[in-house]
Amino acid sequence: MKLRKKEFEQRVFEVLAPLAGLQIVRGTISQPDPPDIVCDIVGRGRIGFELVSIDAEETRVRLDNMLATDEAWERALATWPPDSQPIVARETQDIFFVITFSNDAGLRDRTRALRRIQEFLVTHPGHEGVLPPEATGRDSKIRAAIAHRRPAINGPKFSHFSVGSWLPPQVAKIEEKLRPGRYCETDIPMELFAYAVHDEPDLQLGSLEQLQDAITKMLPGSAFRRAYIFDFGFRKLLYKYPA
Repeated sequence: MKLRKKEFEQRVFEVLAPLAGLQIVRGTISQPDPPDIVCDIVGRGRIGFELVSIDAEETRVRLDNMLATDEAWERALATWPPDSQPIVARETQDIFFVITFSNDAGLRDRTRALRRIQEFLVTHPGHEGVLPPEATGRDSKIRAAIAHRRPAINGPKFSHFSVGSWLPPQVAKIEEKLRPGRYCETDIPMELFAYAVHDEPDLQLGSLEQLQDAITKMLPGSAFRRAYIFDFGFRKLLYKYPA
């Protein structure tokens, strides 16, 4: 289930804060937006934290699309008449999918394709192996094969993939947060958490340095007194300024 924005931000913050050596006082987190998080930090008092994801937009879209596959199946199932839904569920409860969509196939594309697949599986019970063109409507966005697991696996279960190359972190996202006057309405000390979940900020020579340069140049004129860069995927603090 996809988390709401505030739930996601709190979970991210609770992972990143200890990496920065910050101990959150239990029960003090609030989310006024802005900033994203306000809480008490042991030994430092009340601080506001703004979070910014620096993954490339293309990476986020690609992976969000991939993770939407399970939701797309449920949406497709919901388009059947109520008395037909148990039949579809029964015919697919022991199915394991190996399925690949093109990276630009969003929730609507996936829902449409999976509806056609459900129709095929209901009319071809027991089918196993690569799905034929009539199962996907010759949709170029999808390739799929299925296997049956017995006893039933409370399925269907998906093994889905999304392949893409590394993209550099978005320096502009940090620059926008550090723009003078952006957070002039806040009256508590603020710090900036910049993090990447998928595109490692220090994977290529010079990529982390670009982020560091933006912070050292713009932080003094911003609303923030400190900024951090994290690799969320590897649970690492990469940079803190001032140290």
